[in-house]
Amino acid sequence: MAGDSCRILVVSDTHGRVARLRWLLRSETADALFFLGDGLYDLDQALTQERAQPPYPIYRVRGNCDVGAPDPAEALAPFAGVLFFYTHGHLYGAKTGTDRLAETGLARGADVVLYGHTHRQRLQPALAGQPALFNPGSLRDTGSYGVITVEGGECAFCWKRVPQDV
Repeated sequence: MAGDSCRILVVSDTHGRVARLRWLLRSETADALFFLGDGLYDLDQALTQERAQPPYPIYRVRGNCDVGAPDPAEALAPFAGVLFFYTHGHLYGAKTGTDRLAETGLARGADVVLYGHTHRQRLQPALAGQPALFNPGSLRDTGSYGVITVEGGECAFCWKRVPQDV
């Protein structure tokens, strides 16, 4: 991505909450969206219902519940001088710890590892040459999603929620 700043949305674990995805696609502006799995069919349905692709790219990986989805299990993407490694997390034992995620991100040269699967928000800041790890939580369970602002190669992480009535 050109430029030295961007705003990135991070979504995971929708598990059937298409209305929440539709709200997010209509309400949030961004330069990109990472969809971290367990709801790829929800994403496809939301995009079809909105009848328009958002004006930003969507980077998708499959989760353990995305049976038959052709999307990759993991990938890399650079934005504004930051390299993101993104995956659902189930292949790395994310529910029992993040060491394998951090090791894989480091081995791939990533500055930030994005993952879901646990349904819990988490930020582990980058320390001593290790990548930062960020989990947006579950759009289904709590309505949470992540927002990353990248400026000058530095990331600021936060969580937001869709309104409760969505």
